Amino acid sequence: MDRGRYTFQALSAKYDDFRGPAFEIKVDGKPLKSAEMPIVSLEVELSADGSAGGCRFAVESLFDYEKSAWTNNLAKIVQIGAKLEITAGYVKKEPVFFGYVDEYSMAYSGSAPPRLEVTGVDGLGFLMHCRKPVYGGKKAPKKIVEEILRQSVTAGYAKSVTVGTVGSFTAPCVKEVLDDFRYLRLMSEQYCMSLFCVNGELIFDNVIRSTSPIMSLTVGAGLLNFGRRLSLHGQTGEVEIWGRDVNQKFIHGSANRVSIGGRGKSAVQYAEKFKTTVLREYSEYVRTQNECTKLAQARLDAQAMDFISGEGTCVGIPELIPGRYINIRGLDGENNGTYFMSKVRHVFTRDGFYTKFEVKGAKT
Repeated sequence: MDRGRYTFQALSAKYDDFRGPAFEIKVDGKPLKSAEMPIVSLEVELSADGSAGGCRFAVESLFDYEKSAWTNNLAKIVQIGAKLEITAGYVKKEPVFFGYVDEYSMAYSGSAPPRLEVTGVDGLGFLMHCRKPVYGGKKAPKKIVEEILRQSVTAGYAKSVTVGTVGSFTAPCVKEVLDDFRYLRLMSEQYCMSLFCVNGELIFDNVIRSTSPIMSLTVGAGLLNFGRRLSLHGQTGEVEIWGRDVNQKFIHGSANRVSIGGRGKSAVQYAEKFKTTVLREYSEYVRTQNECTKLAQARLDAQAMDFISGEGTCVGIPELIPGRYINIRGLDGENNGTYFMSKVRHVFTRDGFYTKFEVKGAKT
C-alpha cells in the first residue's frame, strides 16, 4: 500500500496539467489500449469499507458484420477467469487495478453497434468462493488471516498480502459455514481492522489510525466538488461486551470514549443525551475481561467512523486510493479538514477522466 504523500502541483506537472487522459487494460497480458480501441467507458472502484473492489468497461464498434466475428479476436481474449490489469492516467500511467474477469456479456441491437461489457473483481472476490472450514485451535489470528488471503495470491488474482497486528484473543478461531471473504469481514469488525485490496495487495490492517493524508485538495484547484454529512444513525454512547472465561463464568468489559479521529467532537459529544445509550453484545471470541474491553473499544470506534460521511470529485488522479486520509481545503472552517477515504472510483468517459471518492470520520 502506498504510504507516500503527494502535492497537487507535483502531480499536475507529472501529468502535464492533466491533459490527454489515457488507460490500458491487459487481459492475461494482452493489451487493450484506449488510444487504439473504442473502449467507450471504464470505471475502477476500490473500497476500504469491507467490500471487494471491481471494475467495468465497455467496447463498441469492433464487430465485423460480414464475417460475423469480433475484430482482433476480442471475444476470445476476454474470458471468464482471465487475469485483469489496468493502468490509468495521461501520457504517464499508474496501475490502478489488479484482479480477474468475473463476468462479461455481449449485446446486439439493430439500432446500435454491438457492445461487449466486462466486469472484473479483485482478489477478495476469489475468497467468496472458498469455503473450506477453519479450526484455528491455538493458531494466532494473524496467521489464519494470512493463510486465507494467500489463496488469492496462489490463484494468480493478487500479488501480495499485508496483515497488521491482530489482537491476540485466546478463543480459538472457528469457521464452518461462512465463505472466507465473509469470515474475514467478521474478523475485521471484531478487531477494528480494514479489509481491502489496492493494486493486487490484499490488506488486513488498522489503517484508520495512520492519519497522515496522502495529499491535500482545494476547491477550484483540482477539487471539483465536495459534500459532507453528520448523522447519529448507529451511534451509541457505550459498548459493552459479555463473554465467558475458561471456567464458563460470565465476564464483561466496556468502552465509552472514542479513541480515534483526532481532537474534534464525537457524535455523543454533540448530542449528549446519546451518552446514556448502550450497545450490549455477547462474544465467543473473548476469554478474559481485558479481551472484552479491547473488543468493546474496537466496536465503539468502528461505529464512530460512521458519524461523518461525504463525497467529492476531482480531476483524475491515479494516486488516490482508499485506506488513506485526504485533506480538504477551500471550504468553511467546519468542512475543511482531514477525512478517511473509504472508497475511490476512477471513471473514464467521453467527457474525460475523473476521480470520485467517499469519506468518513469519527470526529469533526
